[in-house]
Amino acid sequence: MTDAQAIMDSGDVTLTEKAIQKVNEFAGMHPEASDKKLRICIQGGSKAAYEYAFTFDDPSAGDAVLTQGTIEVLVDRFSLMYMDGCVVDFVEDLRGSGFVVDNPNPTPLMQDPIARQIHELIEQRISPGVASHGGSVQLIDYVDGRVYVKLGGGCQGCGMVDVTLKQGIEALLRQEIPEVLEVLDTTDHAQGDNPYYSSAK
Repeated sequence: MTDAQAIMDSGDVTLTEKAIQKVNEFAGMHPEASDKKLRICIQGGSKAAYEYAFTFDDPSAGDAVLTQGTIEVLVDRFSLMYMDGCVVDFVEDLRGSGFVVDNPNPTPLMQDPIARQIHELIEQRISPGVASHGGSVQLIDYVDGRVYVKLGGGCQGCGMVDVTLKQGIEALLRQEIPEVLEVLDTTDHAQGDNPYYSSAK
């Protein structure tokens, strides 16, 4: 049985045995975590992906308190609406280590069927090729036929990024998904900020 399969007590959010072990280890290493509970919450992210925060905290009014093996987990009611059925694991591999949340709930963007097609095409056919050259592609938004992506890794600052974007990513997306009109890069390849795109929606 893998860690991902070794789920503890049932609830709206579940932690694997490995995740619970790491929470206990971290709590033992930090005196300020004494007598506090693990809080997991959604702290933002893009329309295409949730981002999560993990901290030790005291319960607040409205928190759900979920028993997970030897620990209790706090999840605020807003986060819980978008985390029902989540599985939290702790992963250690060549890329590093950290908590990973497997969330079955679609983000606002993924509720759009065209955006879902774009995301699946990027993940299945575009990302593997880009990753083989040390790069990454992330879908940020889809608005009125325009696909907004963020490039990372070896793609950020690369002199060939325009070729990758237009002749690679955009060409494939327009070929496979007729609704796609163009692909726009949201990456600031000099500063790391985002001067090219801001969503008004």
